[in-house]
Amino acid sequence: MSSAQIQKRIQAGLKRAQRKTGSPTVDKVYLVSKSTNAGTPLNPGTTTTSTNIELVNAIFINYDAKHFDINILAGDRKLICDNVNVVKQGDTITQGALTYYVVNVEVIAPTSDTLAYMPQLRLK
Repeated sequence: MSSAQIQKRIQAGLKRAQRKTGSPTVDKVYLVSKSTNAGTPLNPGTTTTSTNIELVNAIFINYDAKHFDINILAGDRKLICDNVNVVKQGDTITQGALTYYVVNVEVIAPTSDTLAYMPQLRLK
């Protein structure tokens, strides 16, 4: 089975999990992509632009209390999402009124092809 086939199966599995556990009124999950443009000598200063990218195939998982330590705090959550959008440490994830920042990212990539991302999220 090729990595492209596995990626499609992961996307389909996450989509099925969302349908079975979610509701039509659930808040969508967004990756807030920020880009900063440096100024020019004629126009000094920097401009930061934010864009919300919907993470279509993403589900949240709560950490079990037995895993809490100095790296995983109470209230931290894990997000499992497909490989369509790259999630990096320091990114911002929003769902409804909640805003999380990405503390750590586990990349599921048994070969050079990324299959999924599992970021650890902490409330801002």
